[in-house]
Amino acid sequence: MQKSSLSTPRGQALVLIALAAIALFALAALAIDGSAVFSDRRHSQNASDTSALAAALAIARGKSTVEWKLIGEQRAASNGYDASNGITEVYVHLCSDHSVVSGEGITLTCQGLPTGAKEDEYVHVYIKSVVKLNFARIIGWKQVINHTDAVARATPPKVVPWYKGNAIVSTMLTCKNEAGWPHDPFTVTGHSGTTVVSSGIFVNADCPNSYDQGGSSQVKTDKGVCVVDSAQYTNTVPIPTTGCDQIDPNQYTLLTTPTCSTKGDIQEVSSKNYVASPGYYDKPFPDKSPSGALKLQRGIYCFNDGISINSGWDITTDLNGDGPSSDEGVFFYVPSGAVTFNGGSHINIQAINTPYAGFDSTYLNYLIYLPPTNTSTVTITGSNGSSFTGTILAPASHIKLSGGNTTSGGVDDGQVTIDAQIIGFTTEIAGNGTLDIIYTQSKNGVTTTKPSLSQTE
Repeated sequence: MQKSSLSTPRGQALVLIALAAIALFALAALAIDGSAVFSDRRHSQNASDTSALAAALAIARGKSTVEWKLIGEQRAASNGYDASNGITEVYVHLCSDHSVVSGEGITLTCQGLPTGAKEDEYVHVYIKSVVKLNFARIIGWKQVINHTDAVARATPPKVVPWYKGNAIVSTMLTCKNEAGWPHDPFTVTGHSGTTVVSSGIFVNADCPNSYDQGGSSQVKTDKGVCVVDSAQYTNTVPIPTTGCDQIDPNQYTLLTTPTCSTKGDIQEVSSKNYVASPGYYDKPFPDKSPSGALKLQRGIYCFNDGISINSGWDITTDLNGDGPSSDEGVFFYVPSGAVTFNGGSHINIQAINTPYAGFDSTYLNYLIYLPPTNTSTVTITGSNGSSFTGTILAPASHIKLSGGNTTSGGVDDGQVTIDAQIIGFTTEIAGNGTLDIIYTQSKNGVTTTKPSLSQTE
């Protein structure tokens, strides 16, 4: 009887070779089709990432909802994922849009957002791509679907108060030695009495005892003292809150440089009675003698050699003597030189609070501005009944504040009222007088936060 060829060694080898060929073909199919699937997934993820960032950037630049969604979709299409082909799906939406559902019935939600995150600040991009298989078709596997997504945060510019509306702010981020600066972040000395109404104090330095209040001085605030690091105090009510979040000063937009195209002038209209006009001054202001009463006309004053108000002056923006009005006020721009208001003078000045022709509205409610290039000291030593209304912004300067003194008659009318926000690099409250800081947002300048962008997932 003749034996079957399959039982011979040669027949067995043919079976093994056939099986091996199938295995090798399967491995080749897996390698080729698998690499295509993984390559598409990487490409799709990159497309999701760049699409989310493009849409977020568009939001940060103030684009409308229709515009930023289209920009995100176009970025995905430029990377090869175009939803118009009827197969690919691309969804660009906010994380707060919980009703968004993909074509496959998948509810699109954002994962991994930080605790307390505002969902309407985050853009979510989802891409579904279909990868056609070649070799795997012989086993009935025709395609693989990839799902990728990405989340980016977009923070558009916002008009906000400086430093969350704290009335007195020290912006320095570190200790004085690290900053190469001669002053501590925030000190309160002497027998001073400081009251902050409707606001608080913020000390931004990540430095031990960056708020240092001692001696017989007193500080009372309605909304507290917030300190990034630690505080040293003897009589601060309520006691300071430590461990506050540090605020990046760079997130705020500084004022543009104002233009003073004409020379300012001080005219003596009668004996010791003067009137100043807006414009630029190249000598310390006021360059007049003897001291007397000085009325400041409305406008922008550029002091290229600082401000030095000595004793004996009575300076006001109240031109008619009938109290503050909308057609009065000044904006002091001090590109160089110190600012000194002596305690022997009576000062009653307000910022410009109403727009008028030729005046940049971004300067509204700013009283004094020293740009970051001016590191000179700002000293405000008040006299009986002195008042300052409007934001004092000197982000690179040391600010020294002293209240007025009680009159010899025993009536405590020596209070200095500052209806303003005071922002300096460092701050010192000294002397023996009384200082009232009142914060009314409508009387203070605002700023615009800079747009920010970050990839979350």
